[in-house]
Amino acid sequence: MLKKICVLVIFILLSCVATAQAKPKVLFIESYHAGYAWDKEITKGLKSVFQDKVELFNFQMDTKRLKAEYYTEQADKAWQYYLKVKPDVVVVSDDNALMLLSGRFLKTETPVVYVGINNNPRNYAPLGKNLTGVLERPLYKRTVKYLKELLSLQNGKVLILLDKSTTTQAFKASVFRDRESIVISGVETDIKLLSVFDTWKSVVKRASEDGYKAIVIGLYHRVFDKGLHVDSEEVLGWTSKKSPVPVFAFWEMSVGKGKAVGGMVLSGEEQGFAAAKMVMSILDGIPVNSIKPIMPAQGEFVFSQSELDRWKIRLPQYIKKQARMVE
Repeated sequence: MLKKICVLVIFILLSCVATAQAKPKVLFIESYHAGYAWDKEITKGLKSVFQDKVELFNFQMDTKRLKAEYYTEQADKAWQYYLKVKPDVVVVSDDNALMLLSGRFLKTETPVVYVGINNNPRNYAPLGKNLTGVLERPLYKRTVKYLKELLSLQNGKVLILLDKSTTTQAFKASVFRDRESIVISGVETDIKLLSVFDTWKSVVKRASEDGYKAIVIGLYHRVFDKGLHVDSEEVLGWTSKKSPVPVFAFWEMSVGKGKAVGGMVLSGEEQGFAAAKMVMSILDGIPVNSIKPIMPAQGEFVFSQSELDRWKIRLPQYIKKQARMVE
């Protein structure tokens, strides 16, 4: 009998120790896929805060490469994974994941932190109860303003070129009010959302003769050729190589040798860092409805020295002092 009691006591003690040492679970549901540069940056930002303090789980919905008719199926798979993991907090990245899953999460008590949201999150779900997060706003006005000075734009136009996705449609609706052209800092700025690679190529090749002095490439990850997804790096590389005018960017992941020249860019790492800070606050007992959504980064000048040399572009001294240079 004494032996049984000792065994029971030891079992209870071990159980208590295991419980005390158990890390909170955080589930990161990504709209896209693990190889996507933006997701890599967000993950890096999350891990820089989480370190070994949480147990991090991932689910990739892969909605950059899959056709829209598969989105609901992917959302169902993500939901089943959530039910299996039973996380303490969920992080959802980018518009598709929030759009497809927020309604289900609102019926739970699980805290949800969104990140990288371009649309107004209220268009997907009421905020407050158990949802808050980090907004992402491409710096289009500042980009065009600096391009005007950098390229001495007088009569030339600027083209903002993007794929056709939930994120880019939200951008066009909120910034351009669904128009094809607006004037920013006195510069005529057009926007095109394209999903067919042949059409994309034609627009890029005609850029100069159509009066554009620069292309600002946004997202280029939902581009298809005869119904098949074209790798994003191929789209970016082709655009940089074949464009008759310099190609600039909104996101840091697009800048580098054989890519975009650079610009006033946003970083996924900054977004992930901000979201992770929110998660840790929630795990520390701060109520979700007391944490307001934020827009963290004000952007950073990042330029490729190779692309600057190639296009013979000289940065003004005040920009050069602030800029971070990459290959």
